[in-house]
Amino acid sequence: MLLRILGLGDATKAELRASAWTAAMFCACLASTFLLRPVRDQFGVDQGVEQMPKLYGITLLMTCLFAPAFWRLADRMPSRRFVPIALHCLAASMLVVFAGLWLVGSYDWKSDASRAVGEGFWGFYSAFNLAVPTLVWVHAVLNFDRRQALRLFGLIGVGGTAGAVLGSLGAGLVAQTGILPAWSAIGSLVLLECACLCHAFSAKACAAMRTERGDTAPRDPVTRGGILAGLSALLHSGYLRSIAGYMMLLAMTASAFAFFRTRMLAEQVDGGRAQHGWLAHQEFLSQSLVLLLQVFLSSRLLRRLPSALFLSASPLLSAVGLCVVWQWPSVATLAAVMIILRGLQFALEKPSREALYTPLDLLTKHKAKFLLDTVALRFGDWVGACGQVWIAREWGNSVDAAMVAAVAVALLWACFGARIGSTAR
Repeated sequence: MLLRILGLGDATKAELRASAWTAAMFCACLASTFLLRPVRDQFGVDQGVEQMPKLYGITLLMTCLFAPAFWRLADRMPSRRFVPIALHCLAASMLVVFAGLWLVGSYDWKSDASRAVGEGFWGFYSAFNLAVPTLVWVHAVLNFDRRQALRLFGLIGVGGTAGAVLGSLGAGLVAQTGILPAWSAIGSLVLLECACLCHAFSAKACAAMRTERGDTAPRDPVTRGGILAGLSALLHSGYLRSIAGYMMLLAMTASAFAFFRTRMLAEQVDGGRAQHGWLAHQEFLSQSLVLLLQVFLSSRLLRRLPSALFLSASPLLSAVGLCVVWQWPSVATLAAVMIILRGLQFALEKPSREALYTPLDLLTKHKAKFLLDTVALRFGDWVGACGQVWIAREWGNSVDAAMVAAVAVALLWACFGARIGSTAR
């Protein structure tokens, strides 16, 4: 029944096994990130909008430090080996996160030591939040060709969204039951180890799927070219530069929403635990909507409609959403807008964006994609945060000026989406 709903009745057993185990891996990975996300976001609310450029600068720095380590692993071993190694390392890092958050206690970010822990956690989580799902998609785009991606990535996305729902539900329970936020890190550790186990089963299933389709490529290919290979590929490819521009504008729009969320939550929701609960509840509803759309619509729409439609519709709807929040500035309005936008983005825009990489060569998939998914995205976050705070200062803390700028960025993002969608290979 589920396969018919997802439009996968014609999938072979090998394809279903490979996509199901990859979906399970994605489920565990996203659950680990969404369990920690509200803790990170609550720290940002506590610090206020004036600190956003600094926090996003820390994010960019952490990402730039992390990316070369990933590339070095990609140079030395195939993804079949470095993906689980990276997941094990990230799981081990949760012990450090637990120790830091334990020292902070219950949302007490006021002391210098607690603020330092919060800033370190903010930067680490931002890199962690990009790295973990990127490892899943690196594994996926390596093993699925474009035809299979358009048919099966929807199922993989369903697995990830189920993990996001579970992680957000767990985060909400942490806020409601009075458990210290530090225990969220132990939950993430367990989930990352589960993701490693799922990856092992997925790798075997993907090998069988490649054999079934007659793929004669090496079983464990390795990329070469040094840690700057991704940058070189970006500089020599107009297609990749367009994707980079798209990713930066996406991040700038997201930072605008974060700016208004931080401002409104600080003004309208009192208390760290209450803010933690609000953030977790909003993510739970957002990802639940994503799950419904993925199960009943995503696969059919992705196969029948052009990518340009989804890559441009999400930015246009973001511009509309910003205007709605502009007219009715409340946390209830903001929550409703973000739930709808996240639902559409993760159910339709994200799979369309990932499919852009499937026809590219191995080096591009491993290195240029990771460069775009990490450094380009986080640079866009930082530029967007700096821009929002600068506009607010120059225009007397005016929300109107910040909103106009955010809408303009979203419209430019829509133009990039239409362009790369129409030229997709």
